Amino acid sequence: MTRRGSEQFRWTSEEIATLRDMAGRVPATRIAVALGCSYWAVVQAAKRLGLSLRCYVTRLVWCDECAAWRSWVDPRTGRCRVCRMRDQLSGREAACAEELAEMTPAQRAVYDKSEAQRGTRPSSLGPRPRKRESCPVSRFERDRAEAAYLLDLEEWEYRRFKLPYDAAKKRLQRMREVRGTNPRKVMK
Repeated sequence: MTRRGSEQFRWTSEEIATLRDMAGRVPATRIAVALGCSYWAVVQAAKRLGLSLRCYVTRLVWCDECAAWRSWVDPRTGRCRVCRMRDQLSGREAACAEELAEMTPAQRAVYDKSEAQRGTRPSSLGPRPRKRESCPVSRFERDRAEAAYLLDLEEWEYRRFKLPYDAAKKRLQRMREVRGTNPRKVMK
């Protein structure tokens, strides 16, 4: 019902389709500007159509290196913590390879024997997070679930590189113990 003397916005089928498409993705004020009507006309039409205008604003940022949405990206380098951990792991593996190449055959035999006795522990990584099945909920809920999935996936990917990084770090420490070298302790 409109006030006497006021004009009512006439909705065309294209405008209704646009409203349905934009609802929940674009704020109501921007929808109103795009359709050339008032904010309250958009609110009333959405209410009449049973649409939610609530928008989910994500705090995820894009990492250019791994091409994924992440919780944080270093402003100086533009890299996320997963990319940084991947590089640290490759650097640690390279240091292990160098240390192994510098071992004498006797040191290598001692190291191989001690490593064989240690064995490997089962990984505590767990399964890769799965995307939740979509159900007929509001776009806000879907976007929020998508952001939660991306955060879970980022954490899983980080742990996927962190566990071997920690193992390589410990392996390098044991190699240096066998060789009797430690770059942090300066021999006098």
